[in-house]
Parts: sequence; structure tokens; C-alpha cells
Amino acid sequence: MHSQHHVPAPAHPELARRIASSLGIGERNINEVDFDDLFVSETVVKTMHDLASNLMEQDALRSGDLDGSFATGPRITAFWIDDSLELVLCAAAGDGLHLVRVSGDHWTIKPRTVH
Repeated sequence: MHSQHHVPAPAHPELARRIASSLGIGERNINEVDFDDLFVSETVVKTMHDLASNLMEQDALRSGDLDGSFATGPRITAFWIDDSLELVLCAAAGDGLHLVRVSGDHWTIKPRTVH
């Protein structure tokens, strides 16, 4: 189900290091994926929506921005793990790092199209 592509260096190398460290894996085993290149299941979409909403609410409570007028939301990035082919979605908000591990049956890389 997963196609392997040449993966460029991560756009967020420090974040990749933090994630690898959090998961107890080597940095070479984690590969950043452009979110636009992924198909994820509805379950994953709902989980990430709920996580982002909760993080925005927590941020609003901390900052006093209760109407959400200054909320930009957490930065969400995606990484796949070589050994397990799991997808790891990361919501980075401030100094916090929230990881969601997604098994292979809930995601795939979109096929490349040539025009």
C-alpha cells in the first residue's frame, strides 16, 4: 500500500530530532512527509481535528484570548517511520509536542501523477 519515494532532508530537522528522541528511534529512521501527499482515514482526520481544537482552546485559556481572535492553531507535520511504516503526526504548539502514531492501515501516500 505504501510506495517508497526518495525522501529529501526534513524541512524541520530539529522537530524530527525531537520526535525521534521521543519515540526512542534513530534520526535516520524518521522521514518528513508533506501533508498534501497523504491520504489518511477519517478516523485520523477526526483525531487530528480534536487534538488541534484542544490545543487551541488551551492556548486561548493561557493567553486570555477566549474568543479565539488571535488563534493560529498548532503546526501539524507528518513523518513516517522506516522500520514500522507507521505515520507519526505531530502537533507542535509552543514548547509542547503532541504525537499521534498512525498504523499503516490508516494512511497511504497519494500516487504521483504525470501530466
